[in-house]
Amino acid sequence: MVGVIALFFVLAAVFVVLGCVDQRRLYWRLSAWRYRDPAANEPSDAANRVGRFAALLLAGVWVFAGCRAMDFADGDSWTRQEMRTVVVAAAETIEADAHPSGATDSMLTEALRDASEGEGPYYRLDVKTADAREGEGDRFQVSTTEGEFPFCVAFTKKESGGFAVPGADGSTTVVPEYDLTSSVDEGTC
Repeated sequence: MVGVIALFFVLAAVFVVLGCVDQRRLYWRLSAWRYRDPAANEPSDAANRVGRFAALLLAGVWVFAGCRAMDFADGDSWTRQEMRTVVVAAAETIEADAHPSGATDSMLTEALRDASEGEGPYYRLDVKTADAREGEGDRFQVSTTEGEFPFCVAFTKKESGGFAVPGADGSTTVVPEYDLTSSVDEGTC
């Protein structure tokens, strides 16, 4: 992609040069050889102005194309700071509510999808369950699909009550709810 972007800006520079040089001299260097009587076929001053305008307009088009290609390339990749922002936001979103179980990879995946809007391509994130350490709850490793910018997200859970679920036989079952606390560390789990 870098080569395409560079090509766009090189073409823009070429057209700026073509627009800035003397159009009459450009005719004599590049086009006059095609005619039996080049002086009779020399473009008018108006045609030279149109040629200059067209060259500068094409330079602008190539600059615009290069800028759009840069935006596209940026939107299709992650930076370390973007990853940090998204992972921390996702962890904070999960912390905000009580959950009937511990953290799950699908819960983290959904929070990452919501947090990644406007930051980077969600489809290039990879969430893997990591082994839990002693005294810690659920742990996940979040990185790009290429394995770049890994972050370890650990959740510890603390029971915070629950809710009653009525049974078909008239009994009720209490489903515990947990408050989750997260920690986000840069690097692999």
